[in-house]
Amino acid sequence: MEQADGFRGSFSGYERDHLFYRPDGPGEPFVQSGYVFGLDADHDGRAAAPVDIDGDGDLDLALLTLRGLRLFENTSEPRRFARVRLTATRSRPDALGAEVVLTAGGERRRDFVKITEGFRAQVPLDLHFGLGEATTVDALEVRWPSGAVEVWNDLPVDSLLVVREGAADVNARPLERWSDGTRPVLTAAPSPAVVAQRLDGEPASVGGGRPAVLNFWAPWCAPCNEELPQLVELAGRYENEVDFVGLSVELRDLDSVRESIERFAIPYAQFLADEQVMAQFFGTEDEAALPSTFVFDGDGRLRRLFRGAVTEPVLDALLASFRDEAVNEVALRLLAETHLAGGEYEQAIDYYTRLAELEPRRLYQIRQSWRRQRARDRFQAGRARLLAGQAAEAIGDFNAALAVLGEDDEVLVQLGTAQAVSGQLALAARTFDRAIAAEPESVRAWIGRARVHLAHGEREAARAGYERALRLEPGNVDARRELANLNGP
Repeated sequence: MEQADGFRGSFSGYERDHLFYRPDGPGEPFVQSGYVFGLDADHDGRAAAPVDIDGDGDLDLALLTLRGLRLFENTSEPRRFARVRLTATRSRPDALGAEVVLTAGGERRRDFVKITEGFRAQVPLDLHFGLGEATTVDALEVRWPSGAVEVWNDLPVDSLLVVREGAADVNARPLERWSDGTRPVLTAAPSPAVVAQRLDGEPASVGGGRPAVLNFWAPWCAPCNEELPQLVELAGRYENEVDFVGLSVELRDLDSVRESIERFAIPYAQFLADEQVMAQFFGTEDEAALPSTFVFDGDGRLRRLFRGAVTEPVLDALLASFRDEAVNEVALRLLAETHLAGGEYEQAIDYYTRLAELEPRRLYQIRQSWRRQRARDRFQAGRARLLAGQAAEAIGDFNAALAVLGEDDEVLVQLGTAQAVSGQLALAARTFDRAIAAEPESVRAWIGRARVHLAHGEREAARAGYERALRLEPGNVDARRELANLNGP
């Protein structure tokens, strides 16, 4: 048991997790995309449960593996949803077995209340329905365990719908969200653009702009010594296509590192994997498997992580596959969202800009739909610029998005924020008014308008704005704190 407890690899060796994703909607094929989303680990998974761990309205993923519990946060752009909680009065209160049919946006969705789903996985009793762009739940039909069937119509989206058997109305309430201080913190974010120290002591960027193979090794690592000649061979074969990089975890005996470089005639650049580099690639774990090889494509996507020695035929096939790949819009969007969520705003701006410049590639794409998506990408580029402190530049992105999307309250709130940060308070006030007119229940618009009032010294108007925001969302941390500061001595 001591050996098993300390084992950090895969007991089966070759069984990687799979995720099948359908990027083009109903009727289109599923694509095996585990590597794109970083979910193709070899940790011997035993149970998986979709659960909203942060109360933001989308489903995250909890995995139980032989290497412990892992949690993956869903950082994709929010879509409309409905969360349904049932209470039975003529059978068990948890309404196990109750069937729910939800109709929204012309589509029917069906689910039932259950305790387990899959192997050794207990799931929440609340039912989650993704609604896409639907703005109303047209009908909610519940077939209770007692046999009774009830239907409710015209219910709000983006809410927890609390349904009691025999009740005339459904209680719609907002989800309880985590405060910012309790959100999970990203512990590892592998990237070929990492800055590390060369053997001569000078810091430099490891890679970027081309496919890259980053190999963590040490002179005293026997599997590394078996692997290095094969990496040297591949580095020569792909000299003009791929960046090969060595990252030595041996930081003290640099003479042994130089001796190995000379013995194996390693032609590619070598860096030192200090604590900062190790944390970026392996998180906060105390150890990393040696050797470990991270393979990135030209867009900086992590395409494969090899824990243990990699063989020349396997790596050669992977690198050769990059030659025939076209621009993958789905992958670009995932990269943009990942960098934005991780606070890497410059990289996010780059990916969103590239998305906004893409031409349509599929005949079945409707032009208007494409234009709206490009506008959303400009909006996201603006968000990234605003977070990076480039408020003036972000204003142009938001205005370009509004030209296509119309009076979109989400875009207007961000535009008003950028204008306020840039000192254009009068414009910001009008923009927040437009956001409130587009969506009177936009909490962020009311808070933004209150902040502009406060900047103008209009304390009573600011107080009214914060109070309105709290009536709409009683648990909003920003509105509560800023109102308390306003009412303070």
